[in-house]
Amino acid sequence: MNIGNAEQGNTTLQRATTWSCPYKILKILGILAITRTNKKPLYQCFTKCLLSLFLIQTIGCSSKSDDAPKGGGGGRSGGAQAVKVEAVIAKDEQIKSSVRGLGLLLPAREVEIQAEMAGRVLAVYFKDGQNIKAGYSLVKIEDANLRAAMEKANAKLTISRGIAQRKKQQFDARAISAQEWELAQADLQVAEADSIDAAANLQKTVISAPFEGKLGISKINLGKRVAVGEPIVKIVQKFPLKVDFSVADKYASVLQTGMEVEFSRGSKNYSATIEAIEGSLDGSTKTLQARATINGKPEELVPGAPLEFLLNLPPRESLTVPPEAILSDAIGSITYLYKGGKATLTRIELGTRFVDRVEVVSGVDVGDTVLCVGASPVRNGGDVEISRVR
Repeated sequence: MNIGNAEQGNTTLQRATTWSCPYKILKILGILAITRTNKKPLYQCFTKCLLSLFLIQTIGCSSKSDDAPKGGGGGRSGGAQAVKVEAVIAKDEQIKSSVRGLGLLLPAREVEIQAEMAGRVLAVYFKDGQNIKAGYSLVKIEDANLRAAMEKANAKLTISRGIAQRKKQQFDARAISAQEWELAQADLQVAEADSIDAAANLQKTVISAPFEGKLGISKINLGKRVAVGEPIVKIVQKFPLKVDFSVADKYASVLQTGMEVEFSRGSKNYSATIEAIEGSLDGSTKTLQARATINGKPEELVPGAPLEFLLNLPPRESLTVPPEAILSDAIGSITYLYKGGKATLTRIELGTRFVDRVEVVSGVDVGDTVLCVGASPVRNGGDVEISRVR
């Protein structure tokens, strides 16, 4: 065989349209062997093989795609096939929901007693952790200067009273003018006010308990010089215990005084009643704060501890759909409604989520056919076929 025969074989390969690619590769290898037999350089043989392979791939193999049947291989010839999905008819149903969260346990009353007068502590009448009654004396602050000020004020008051009494007699006898009598009355009133002020300051040197309760740990010692407003000791009246908690703004309209709340700590539950609600939402958290009073006197609870709460809301009528009917995009929540054989995208606002359903606040009306899309390739305006209505 010579080179002409090899080229003739190459032409035969180009005209064939039904041979398989492996067979064509074998033919190329044959051409390479024949060409090499004629003692031509190897790079020339290799170049011819590459050119032959390119022509075979372009002319021979492409003929298969030309003969392939057109039209998508057995699909619908008139358009995209309708997606089969399940659907549900939107309707109202009674919803029983609850709110959970954390609250802070508070005592009935709690205050940090502070010094009202500056001075040295002369006596401490209480012990740490002592239970006391209202009005019990706790601390005595030095009062020598204040006692002297009170005596001075009382002396001026005595003089002013005598002067006023004489001026009254002279005025009745028309011996003095009305102006002199009025000045004497004014001096008497100033002296009385100074005496009352001196007595009040002296009384502030004795610090007493404002109400019955249990004292905490003392923050002062005998002989210490205290300033005005310096903490002395904390007093706590424990019962009845209260709990402060907050709920989201969407529950603000249903929260009312008198509602029952269940609190828990560990394995123990405690019942309570809402006694007060804030008049407005918190500006930073957008929550509404409420205060509940725990029934009974549970000794094991310590004020300041966190408690879990469960608030059962009143039943209400609302529209719900299955979770698989809810989708979301960059803007918010969406769902698809079935209208005239088409899927119509609708934006919705969600309410409370449950295990097997989701509350829809707006966007869907009662009687609408909602598509349970899930992972189905449904698009807005696309053809859909309802396989089953739940």
